[in-house]
Formats: sequence, structure tokens, C-alpha cells
Amino acid sequence: MDDNKCGTSSTNRDNNQTIATPAEDPGRILSANDDEEIRQFQTTFSDMIDHTCSNSYENIGEFQYNSQDTFRFLFRSIIPAREILQQDFEPESEKNLFNFEAEECLKYSFKVLDRRTNRLTIEHMPVYHKYGMRLLFRGPLQRELLTTNAIRNFFARETLRLGKAFNEPKSRKHIQNFIKIYQINLNELLEPNIQRYFTFNEFFYRKLKVDARPIDNRDDPCVVVSAADCRLILFDNISEATRIWIKGHQFSLEHLFEDEVLAKEFENGSIAVFRLSPADYHRFHSPISGILGENMKTITGTYYTVNPMAIREQLDVLTRNQRTMITIENSYFEKVAFVAIGALFVGSVNFTAKPRQSIEKGDEL
Repeated sequence: MDDNKCGTSSTNRDNNQTIATPAEDPGRILSANDDEEIRQFQTTFSDMIDHTCSNSYENIGEFQYNSQDTFRFLFRSIIPAREILQQDFEPESEKNLFNFEAEECLKYSFKVLDRRTNRLTIEHMPVYHKYGMRLLFRGPLQRELLTTNAIRNFFARETLRLGKAFNEPKSRKHIQNFIKIYQINLNELLEPNIQRYFTFNEFFYRKLKVDARPIDNRDDPCVVVSAADCRLILFDNISEATRIWIKGHQFSLEHLFEDEVLAKEFENGSIAVFRLSPADYHRFHSPISGILGENMKTITGTYYTVNPMAIREQLDVLTRNQRTMITIENSYFEKVAFVAIGALFVGSVNFTAKPRQSIEKGDEL
């Protein structure tokens, strides 16, 4: 399960929604060795998902939960995938992948500033996520392979496959361990009884109690609120964002929107990135009051992970992933573009609000 910037239920494609397909990228030409690297990666990745889809084990996320969260004992804790992982890219994979030095371990963790305490904390992440980051980004060859069409199509296919599995009633068995891994507070849920969720996806896009997230300065049009439970990063302009944080080869507003005219409207605008982790409440809300635009546009794409390590690599994550966008207009800000971006294992976006609908700050989108 990856972090994301969107919900997880099926994409809503009503009469006011348009669908765009970005220009096809031929991708890098592969050598025979590269083909073998991709084959090994796909086999390892797919076999792990096979076990999750078949519900052979209750632990979510390739069933690699390790309560001690220590790399030293990780290999012993991977039950069905152990033999598969031993066939990873290098024969000495156990040594290379799991004997992390403390400094390198932090490289695959994310620091978050907690605004309540004003302290930096390490974002909670199960061991298998750290393993996945190391698997995908530990060398220049692995990072380059991620840009190939073969891997893009593979991520899209596996994400859709897992999404279908999590819509099956038998997937509910994963809920309890998901709560345990991510320490989810059931007291703030509108429905705290997990027996009333009939699939894993139903729990993943769970609702909160009405008063669980108070809206700050609801009547003040100058105040913009967070669009979600998230890890938030803000930039005054696009140039600053690409200089400091967003490193994709082709990141631009034109590529993000697939709309040259709209991109020009926002070329001097600020940008806010609301990143949801798997533990977060996966519904998003309007940061301002206003009127939704006439069209909801879906742009087809792949499903790269959207965690900070990927966004800060030379991957076109934000402009290659499946995404849905709509504008919000009001008299104070004129126009805001809201882009909900899918992610690895969290591929679809469902807007409950409709085009041309009047919304208040904090209303669910």
C-alpha cells in the first residue's frame, strides 16, 4: 500500500468528466540485461501481490509486518516471500538489502514536522516499505528502469489487480492488521466497529465523525485550510518547487494539467502538495469556499509511488500518474486547480462533489 494524494474507490466518470491521455513516450531502449532485471523485478513484485490478493495471510502489504521494525531480523520475518526475495537483483541480497547502517536506514525514512508539537518526527513506516524504497531506488540502474514503459505498464496493471482484490468481501481479514501496523485511532471514525466494513477498500476510504477535523476560520475567505489528513509542503511558485523538491524530468503545469491554456493561468501561482500516507483518512476536502468548474478531467497514466523519495528523483511522478482535476473559483483567489493524483496500489479517485456545485471550505470533494 503506497501513500497517495487521492481516494481509493472506483473513478467516477459522469457526463461532465473528460478523459485525456498524455502523449505516448517511447521509453528507453532496453538491453538484454535490462530485460532480465525487469523480469526479475516483476516476478518478485507480482508474487508478493499474488499472496495478498489470495488472502493467504492476514498481514497487509505483502504480509511483511515486523513488530520490532528491525532490519536485522527482517529476513526471518518474511514468510512466503523469503525464497522469492533471495532471488532479487544480487546473489548477496540479504547482506546488501537488509544490513542497513543507521544513517542509511534514515535515508529510507521520512521526517515530518508535527505542527502540534513543532518537533521533527520520523514518519511511521513498516519495514516492507523501507525495503521497497531500497529495492526501487538503491542504484542508478534500478532508478532508470523505473522510467521504462514496461515498468510503467506493470505498475498500472498490478495496482488495478490489487484494487479489485480489495473490493472482495474476503479482503476484510486484512483490516485488523492494517489498524495495528498504522496505529489507526478508531474512536474518531464515524463507524468504529470494523465488523461493519465488508471489504478492505470500505475501511480504507472510511469516514470520520463530523467534529473530528474542525475547520479553521470557516467564514474567513483569506484562510486556506488543508485539503486532507496529510504531510503538507508549500511553495510560493512553481520555480521554487522544482528547484527544491519536485525533480521530475518533465514536470510543468502544462504536463500536470495536460492543458496549455490553463497552465498559463497558473504560471505564477503557488503550489501546495498534500501527501496522504496509508494511515491517513483517505477523503479530501475543499481548501476554500467557491464554485467547482464545469468539467472534471481525468488524465490516464501509470501508478508510481508518490512518496518523497520518488518525487525527488528524476521520475515524472506527478505528471505521469493517473490523476483527476477540477478548478474551484471564488472572488478572493479567483481560481484554484485541485489535482488528485493516484499512486502505487491506490489508483482510482472518486469525487463525491459534482461540477458547477457550490461548496464551502471543508466540504468533502
